[in-house]
Amino acid sequence: MRRKVTALLLFHQTRPYNDLKAALENLAFATVRAQSYAEACRVLSSVNPPLLVFTESELPDGNWSDVVSLSARASSLVSVIVVGQEIDTRLYASVLHVGALDFIAPPFDALDLAHVVRCAADNTMARRQAAANSQL
Repeated sequence: MRRKVTALLLFHQTRPYNDLKAALENLAFATVRAQSYAEACRVLSSVNPPLLVFTESELPDGNWSDVVSLSARASSLVSVIVVGQEIDTRLYASVLHVGALDFIAPPFDALDLAHVVRCAADNTMARRQAAANSQL
């Protein structure tokens, strides 16, 4: 049986956290919540960190670019998807330039979200496998 993919939802606010959580769970993703950068540090430094991190752009103790930097130091490869309150093309370009995998904003269309998260999960799993193979 295939293991359920876990995503860390890094949101201080409840909006759009609640909508994203429900949409991801409908796609059979397990979710874990952190409400601050400090909490995310603990989760991502664990032996088996989540495959994906969805983060709002501003946190009480950091921002999305801090999360991208943190993900690069995680115990295993992690991909970051930044979640804006609305479509923001400048933020989208910055997110990709700094190293996040994608940028999304509500409303979360089920088909579009499914495509984004499946591509992100597949990409991250393939990178983890390549990294494991290169250490052999």
